[in-house]
Amino acid sequence: MLLSRRRVAKYIGVRSRLLGYDAVMDLNNLYYFAVVVEKLSFTAAAEQIGIPKGTLSKRIRSLEQTLGVRLANRTTRHFSLTEAGAEFHRHCVNVLVQVRAAETAIRERLDAPVGRVRIACTTGLVHMALAELAPKLQALHPGIDLELLASNRYVDLVREGFDFALRNHHGPLRDSSLVARRVADVRTVLVARPGFFPDGLPTDPAQLDGAAGVELTPCGQARTWELYGPGGQRFDVAYRPRVRCNDALMARSSALAGTGVAALPIPLCHADLRDGRLVRVLPDWRLLSATLSVALPSRLGATPAVRTAVDFLMSELPEYLRD
Repeated sequence: MLLSRRRVAKYIGVRSRLLGYDAVMDLNNLYYFAVVVEKLSFTAAAEQIGIPKGTLSKRIRSLEQTLGVRLANRTTRHFSLTEAGAEFHRHCVNVLVQVRAAETAIRERLDAPVGRVRIACTTGLVHMALAELAPKLQALHPGIDLELLASNRYVDLVREGFDFALRNHHGPLRDSSLVARRVADVRTVLVARPGFFPDGLPTDPAQLDGAAGVELTPCGQARTWELYGPGGQRFDVAYRPRVRCNDALMARSSALAGTGVAALPIPLCHADLRDGRLVRVLPDWRLLSATLSVALPSRLGATPAVRTAVDFLMSELPEYLRD
């Protein structure tokens, strides 16, 4: 959602004949339409906005009557935009962005950052750092309200209305339209439960070939660990995945249970290594480090609250993610 219901002027309207129409267009209806499209559901949109579903449906019908065109096809189970509706939605988003920019210009006069900040990140990062850092941020800035989505799926920041995401990546970000600010490099190591290797820990990558492992990647990718050793040596170790997942916490749990060798970010398993619950496998060899970046939608102006949250996390996260 781009704007809260209270931030939309209650009685804003524009004489649509200025736009070639002969009726009054209520700009609130643009906001309601944008939320319905975001949720793909009148029920979910009405719940988020805080108005009855019937009222919302009447608002969208009124908008269609004003425009003289059908914007969406809807049944009790399905919602889809017409071609005209898709084009109109793009313009709605631009209008709401400008309304938000106008609001931001006023809010920047405030001494303290105020408002909601929506953040998307992986579940592993929550466990490694954000569970502690989020309360610290809000203690320093009581006017900031946080909404945190911890998910390992790809989140479309613009379409889903998030202010920024914290993303691990190798190479450029997947979406080139985003603005990326590097936070830190996160080193990954091979770990296993003590005693996992009955004859002792391997001393050479070739001894690890074919070992039971935990696959921390989307299923179907190459099941190898790309290791780099002293003097720039490289060795690709093929392993036998006993668990396949895209969640670092599950991979850690599998390693602790003795299911297999896992490649884990050091911040996630640092305490386990320190306390002896896990041991390093081939400690003289390393995997490629991932980069953690803050990703922001390039076409949306950041509010003071968003800028404060980004600056705080960029300052504090490197300490939590160091080796």
